[in-house]
Amino acid sequence: MKKKLVSLMLASMLAVSMFAGCGNSGKKETEAAGTTAAAGETEASQGTEEADGGESTFTAALSYMPSSLQPSAQSSDDLVFAIRPIYEPLFAETADGLEYYLADSLEISEDGLTYTLHINDKATWSDGEPVCVDDVLFTIDYGVLSYGGPTSFTAINGAEVTFNKKDDKTLEIVLPQVYDNYTRTLAQFYPMPSHAFDNDPSKINDSGYFTKTDMATNGAYTVAEINEDSIVYTARDDYYRGTPSVKKVIMKTIGAGSTRQLAFENGEIDYMRITTAEDLEKYEAQSDKYNLYTVSEARLNYIQLNPNGSVMSTLSEDARKAIFLALNDEEIINFAYGSDKLATVPNSLLTPDQSLYNKDCAGYSYNLEEAKKLADSSGLTGTTLTYIYNADRSNMEAVATVVQQQLSAIGVNVKIESCDSATFFPRFFAGKDSDQVSTWDLGTNGWDSQRGSNCGQSYSYFTNRLCDCGFSDELSGMVVTAMSTPDAAERQALWNDIQDKALAEYWEYPLTYTNYIMVSQKNVTGLDSSTVIPEFIDYLAIHVD
Repeated sequence: MKKKLVSLMLASMLAVSMFAGCGNSGKKETEAAGTTAAAGETEASQGTEEADGGESTFTAALSYMPSSLQPSAQSSDDLVFAIRPIYEPLFAETADGLEYYLADSLEISEDGLTYTLHINDKATWSDGEPVCVDDVLFTIDYGVLSYGGPTSFTAINGAEVTFNKKDDKTLEIVLPQVYDNYTRTLAQFYPMPSHAFDNDPSKINDSGYFTKTDMATNGAYTVAEINEDSIVYTARDDYYRGTPSVKKVIMKTIGAGSTRQLAFENGEIDYMRITTAEDLEKYEAQSDKYNLYTVSEARLNYIQLNPNGSVMSTLSEDARKAIFLALNDEEIINFAYGSDKLATVPNSLLTPDQSLYNKDCAGYSYNLEEAKKLADSSGLTGTTLTYIYNADRSNMEAVATVVQQQLSAIGVNVKIESCDSATFFPRFFAGKDSDQVSTWDLGTNGWDSQRGSNCGQSYSYFTNRLCDCGFSDELSGMVVTAMSTPDAAERQALWNDIQDKALAEYWEYPLTYTNYIMVSQKNVTGLDSSTVIPEFIDYLAIHVD
């Protein structure tokens, strides 16, 4: 990247930081008290071991304290991270297939309609009760009660899913039609203890059950303390998968950025995520002190054009095409991430960790001259577009700065607005009747980690089910057909066409495939044992020496 361009971008970034039009982007950046350790303290886990009489402790950071530890299929990354030591899914989807936890098998019939789920015979709650089918059905019923109607577990395209309890550990699920994403739906499922509520899901919400330390857990730990700024978990000696070598897990609220880095280097936490090339180079050079771990995040970061934006709604497909041809993805990654170890250029709106991903999908090609012509002919030149991004997501401010600079080259002004998570998501996913739906023209977001043998979250986007993403009825119909196609080869061919068609409509620009890089204290190992983000599912693999 040329020095002149970098200088312009840095100047633009200063302007961005002064414009925070969507709320307090520093909400999760607030520095927690006590983040500076005493001089000479380099490894928190070693110091904690001494205080605990030799029992190993793993200490991690939260961005904020959750108000409850109730497991949910729809959760923030921080809440999922906070419940992972104590609540487990039925299984997890990885690039290599299913990784079983509370369930030990899932059989799907040849016609794709019948799913037979078996719960591990050894799986128990921490109060001694077995984890059973009743817990699964109870949690499904709670979802229906909370949502006020059918959920993704109980209905497919308006048709009812049937649940047949074969025995205490075996559940048969009969779908009304083939639905390729149902495995993904089950992978997001965290059972709750039915016996704790007399099998009555209406008792959950006002109980305060998941805010108390005596809650029954099915994971490797129980809750020992819930403090104002930390949670302490202790290992179970009756955990069905074995005994954790780490006897205590502590999660405490610590700000992001330099605050968290200082806490890590002072030994207050055992690991953190690396999001910049400078930090990666820094810790790579200190391999005698730290361990580095890299796993694919299986996340697609993308730029969305808003079909209901005050400006974008008035422009043609040629205007959208001009925007995407003006974007230089290699330059964006170079400036915002600084290393292809952190992020790579994507070619599809699916990720390589999904079996339906097409490595031969062409992606977009940077073509500034063609972009200028289309911008002029479509009326895009001279317009001002409002760009929103989530400031709680790493690297997104830098991405916005580069995009602003690149679109200025085709005569488009970009007004950047920084949002925290609480204000970004209601605005980004606003419904058509919301007064926020037209308040932005383009924005940056990231899909959840997408792995396994299905299309993942793209189904909701391509069919405009999550919100209006602009995709055509034709594309939506192609997706619905592919989702109900049992033949694997035919389904793959359809998804190859879908990936090409989605890009040809110029609504979503695949921005980056990201890697999840962690640095840990030297005495901490096993952090890359589970390739599922948010981290970690398998606490048995973590060791603190």
